[in-house]
Amino acid sequence: MFRSVATEAAEQAGYRHFLPDACLINRYEPGTKLSLHQDRNEADLSQPIVSVSLGVPAVFLFGGPQRGDRPVRWRLEHGDVVVWGGATRLFHHGIERLEDDLHPLTGRCRINLTFRKAG
Repeated sequence: MFRSVATEAAEQAGYRHFLPDACLINRYEPGTKLSLHQDRNEADLSQPIVSVSLGVPAVFLFGGPQRGDRPVRWRLEHGDVVVWGGATRLFHHGIERLEDDLHPLTGRCRINLTFRKAG
């Protein structure tokens, strides 16, 4: 089901033939964060990244090609989907420290599913 969400979101963003073969699952609890980084382990960097947010809201940081580029901050809610690729594929991104909050489906945590074409 989530793979279908990812492929449909990618198609709406202009990536018509995106077929992810990997899903990275991150679980965040209050106080945890993900530092700015690039996703560059995939064989084909022309394929997008599709991120699905579940549970507690989080602030997504989306910077630029240099780690020191000032990131834009977006609040991601349960069910939000973010797609990036093309010129922004290697932009640095991360998650600010997660606030202590409660979601009816996930409790005090946030779960992020990141779909990609690894092979």
